[in-house]
Parts: sequence; structure tokens; C-alpha cells
Amino acid sequence: MFPLLFCVAMDVLPAQASSVSSERVFSSSKETCTLQRANLSPLVLEALQVLKFSFKQDRLNFTSDLVAEEVDYNISGPVSGKAIDELTIAGKFDELDELLANENEDQM
Repeated sequence: MFPLLFCVAMDVLPAQASSVSSERVFSSSKETCTLQRANLSPLVLEALQVLKFSFKQDRLNFTSDLVAEEVDYNISGPVSGKAIDELTIAGKFDELDELLANENEDQM
């Protein structure tokens, strides 16, 4: 009955409007490409997008080695370098002295 309308509908309707993943990429790049960052090169923008994606996927963790573990604070045995660094940075010199004194007692 409507052959032309049928042909147009078959050309347009089967096409998917957009996929969620591509929408997400464009939305994310919109956050990166602001007016303040308008002078960034395409290569730098691509690198920023890759880093942002990796960070959101928990593939990048910049703090995993910054926190000392419980074994680093053992009262007996040798004191680890991480524990010394963390106590020094935190200004906890009394605790550091106590750890080092306990370490010397254990060695004697």
C-alpha cells in the first residue's frame, strides 16, 4: 500500500541510534575538553582519556605502596624502612624511638 514509506522505514529503523559505550566516551571527553584546556593537542587529550579510563577501572593506584602494612610496625625484629619513613613524615619520633629501642633489645 505504501511502498516508498516501507523502503524508508526499512532504511532508517533498523539502524541503532547510539550505543551506551560510545555515549560514555563522548561524555567523558566533554569533561576533559573544557574551555580552559582548549589548547591541548589531540595526542595529550588522548593520553588524558586513556589515563582517566584506566583510573576509573581501578587499574591505576598511586597510593598502594604509600601506606605501611602492619608487619612494618612489628614491635620485635628489624624495623622496616617504610615504617621509619612514615613515622618520620608523621612527626611521631617517640614511637620511632620506641621501635628502634625494641629492635636493639631484640638483637642483644
